[in-house]
Amino acid sequence: MKRSENTSRGDSRQLIVASTREELRKNGILGLRVADVAEGAHCSITQIYRFFGDRDGLLAQVLGDMYDEIVSGAFDAYMEKIRQMETLTVDDLVKSLPLPSQPQSMQNQELRMQILATSVNNEQLRQRIEAITKTVYSNWQQAVEEVEQKLPKGVRVDWRVVNIMLVVQNMYYRTLLGDEGFTDEEYRQFLKDKFTLS
Repeated sequence: MKRSENTSRGDSRQLIVASTREELRKNGILGLRVADVAEGAHCSITQIYRFFGDRDGLLAQVLGDMYDEIVSGAFDAYMEKIRQMETLTVDDLVKSLPLPSQPQSMQNQELRMQILATSVNNEQLRQRIEAITKTVYSNWQQAVEEVEQKLPKGVRVDWRVVNIMLVVQNMYYRTLLGDEGFTDEEYRQFLKDKFTLS
């Protein structure tokens, strides 16, 4: 009996998360109504609050998951490209990065900014994002060691580019500037120049 109860609770929780994602897609963070989530998940508002505590708890779970998917997904995609190469050049490092003008990159940056803005007043979400960010930062530190082993002898890379620019800043401002910002080629050249130590 307990096993099916737990399975049912897990299914209900997954339905609530899926319904929340759908409502966020349709109405955005500010337009999210718990009553609409409950309707989409075929459950009561009380049940949502039992699982997540309140609206902030629900957002902390779902937006935290989405944030993790964005930052971890970007890291995983980059490292998959890098791991397929026997040796690396600085050009390879730069060409493997996502470009600011790619529609998926722009969409992810906008969503990431919304999530970060929401975390200002949602302590649970802020704590989750901090934990995710620390994990991704640690993953980048380990990746640096892996990448260095594939670079030709004598090539020195300034890894502050990864630490300061790519992990922390990323491409937020490029997203906001639109066509008035830098081009993909300017972005690649800038990174190439910054990666290379004299």
